[in-house]
Amino acid sequence: MLRTALEDLYYNGVRLVAANLVWGLGAVITAFALARSAFGILALLIMIPITAGLMGMATALVRERSIVMSDFVRPLRGRFWRILALGAAQLVLTIIAGFDLVLGLQLGGLVGIAMAIVAFYTGVALWVLAWAIWPIVTDPERHDEPVRSGVRLGALLVLAHPIRLGLMAVVLAVITVASTILAAAIITFAAAYLALVAAHYVLPSADRLEGRETMILDVSDL
Repeated sequence: MLRTALEDLYYNGVRLVAANLVWGLGAVITAFALARSAFGILALLIMIPITAGLMGMATALVRERSIVMSDFVRPLRGRFWRILALGAAQLVLTIIAGFDLVLGLQLGGLVGIAMAIVAFYTGVALWVLAWAIWPIVTDPERHDEPVRSGVRLGALLVLAHPIRLGLMAVVLAVITVASTILAAAIITFAAAYLALVAAHYVLPSADRLEGRETMILDVSDL
């Protein structure tokens, strides 16, 4: 999946880099806003449809083998508020997990350690679920299905393949950290590459779980 995603990024670089630049600019503005004021949370909410748009371009490329810039907004058509609600719920749960982790570490003792452990694994679970759910929710072949169905399918996929999905999430976490340190990478192309890796892995797995005809999945490349 890593090599295939890299090839897709190379051959469709102009549109994917353009979409990544939109996402990257939004991420920079969001980070600046969060550092200055609590109102930066509003910027985080704005990033939800932007992130869905970038993932939508990746899923469109995986499904249709070609993309146009309008694919950036396709996942939001007719379901903007449901996508926003899904992202907001994920954001709230992540903030709560982060707060509990910090609080648990500060408290210390058995209660603090237990709170920190639960919060840490909650954060890990949210990370894995996010990478399983968002490619399904933004899948053009599932556009007419309810968002909640995509969330349910993503959760079932994690339960069915916890090790494989966990491995994918670890790989994506490593790439995210490395590309964030190299700020230019995350702003210009890395976010699109991450979306492509997830789309190439998740969509065939989800199709097979549902019994649909699908693309060939080769996990040896991951």
